[in-house]
Amino acid sequence: MVMTMNKNSTAKVVKIDAPSPDQLESVNRLLREHNQTSNPDYWEAITGDNETTDQIQLFALNSDDEIIGGLFGETYFRWLKVNILVVRSDQRGLGIGTMLLSHAEEIAAEKECQYAYADTMEYQAPTFYEKAGYQCKGTLEDWDSYGHKKFFFTKNLKKSNLASEK
Repeated sequence: MVMTMNKNSTAKVVKIDAPSPDQLESVNRLLREHNQTSNPDYWEAITGDNETTDQIQLFALNSDDEIIGGLFGETYFRWLKVNILVVRSDQRGLGIGTMLLSHAEEIAAEKECQYAYADTMEYQAPTFYEKAGYQCKGTLEDWDSYGHKKFFFTKNLKKSNLASEK
């Protein structure tokens, strides 16, 4: 199927089921070129020697050294991104998730991160993040197509650190 975009353009839109690496790179290059022009300071920072992405992998262990929880995230410039935070169901409510998150925030603060970001489903941990000082910045209704919302949370680590120093 081919679609003509509009009467002012000769462009057409086509669906390619198995695009070549060159075709994929052509689209990525167009976006990179636009972004480099629009935000040159950022692009200089990420292509220079000051790449600042670091992975964080934290594990919670019980007395038998079994993994009962973990947090996977990354720091990138001034942001901590929490990708996964989970505690085994029989260990929830004991403060383990709070310890994992607090430790990740401490690591991020040492790397001079000022903000944290996490997303979660309504059946996962929105209340947990709110109790940890995160603010909901957005919601997507029916994210999983089964009626569940996805929440996007941020936290100002700089304000949090100032409050804990008092």
